[in-house]
Amino acid sequence: MNMAKLVCVAEKRRYPFRRYPRTRCATLLFPGCSFPSQFPRTTDALERLCTAHGVGVAFDCCGHPLDGYGERKAAARAVDRVKRKLDDLGVERLATVCPNCLAYLGPRIDVPVVSVVELLQEWGVGAGAVFPEGVLHIPCPDRGTRKGEALVRDFADMGAVETLKGVGCCGLRPDVALKGPQVVRACTDRILGAAADRTVYTYCASCAGQFARAGYGNCRHAVSVLLGVDEAPDCAHALANRARRRFDRAVEPKAVG
Repeated sequence: MNMAKLVCVAEKRRYPFRRYPRTRCATLLFPGCSFPSQFPRTTDALERLCTAHGVGVAFDCCGHPLDGYGERKAAARAVDRVKRKLDDLGVERLATVCPNCLAYLGPRIDVPVVSVVELLQEWGVGAGAVFPEGVLHIPCPDRGTRKGEALVRDFADMGAVETLKGVGCCGLRPDVALKGPQVVRACTDRILGAAADRTVYTYCASCAGQFARAGYGNCRHAVSVLLGVDEAPDCAHALANRARRRFDRAVEPKAVG
C-alpha cells in the first residue's frame, strides 16, 4: 500500500481525536483534521469566539480523505457519525474551516454547510483585515467556483495579494499522493516556484502544511490573518496538536442572551 494512504487510512478510519460538545447548539464549528494540526493558536482563537457567540466546536474527520483513497465504506461511516452527532446536538448549521470538509459534507448532510469566514462576517470579526503583499494559492475543492477566494477578498483588504495562476494541487490530494513522493514534490515545487519567495496565503491548512514541510517558511492561513494571529504551520507538532483536542473542554458554547 502507498505509504501516504497507509498513514491516512490508519488514523481516519476510527479517528481517535474526536471531540464534540455536550451542549446543544444551533451552529457548530467543524475545524476538520488539518487545521487544528497546523494552526493550534488560531484554532484556540476561533474557539474563544465560538464560546462567546454560543457556537459549539467539534473535532472529527469528515470522511473526505478516506473517500479520496477509495475507502468508500469507511468514508460513509464517518459521514453517518457526523450526521448522528449533529442530530443529537440539534445543529441547524455547520461551519467548516477546511474547504475539503465544506465541499464534501455539503451535499451529504441535512443542514446547511458554510465557511467559517461567513461566521466571522456575521460577528464583524476580521472585516477589512490587511493582507501584506504576497500570493494566494487556491486549494483544489475551490478551483471550480472560487467561492472561498471571493469570500475572503470581499471581506478583507487583499489588494496587495496576487492569485497564483497556472499551478495545480499542492500534491496532497489522494489521487496525486498515490503517484508517489516525486510527483507530490513536483506539484509542491511548481507552486513555490511561482511564489518566488513571496508570502503564500491559502485557506487550506493541508496546503499550508505541505509548503512548510517543503521548506517554505513564509506561508500563512487566511483565517489566521483575519483573526490577527501571526502563526506559521506547526508541522513539527502536528500529531500532538490534533491529539490534544481529544481532551479539549473549550468545545462547549456559552448561553448567549
